[in-house]
Amino acid sequence: MAPMKILARVLTDDVEGGYQITLETDDGQVVRVFATENQLSDLADDIDELLSDEDEDKTAKGAEETTEEQPS
Repeated sequence: MAPMKILARVLTDDVEGGYQITLETDDGQVVRVFATENQLSDLADDIDELLSDEDEDKTAKGAEETTEEQPS
């Protein structure tokens, strides 16, 4: 399996029948893919869910830190 690349830039463009997504890595490699509206919607939902999970984790961690007993 190839090593994971670091994302440097993302561009999206309307094209006939869907969208073109252009991904550029930090080493300059460019990949262009076509996505339908449904695929892009599913991707947006997945990203939103990942970000929501991270927010919940941060909120839960913050709540744990603030509920610790303080010395009198």
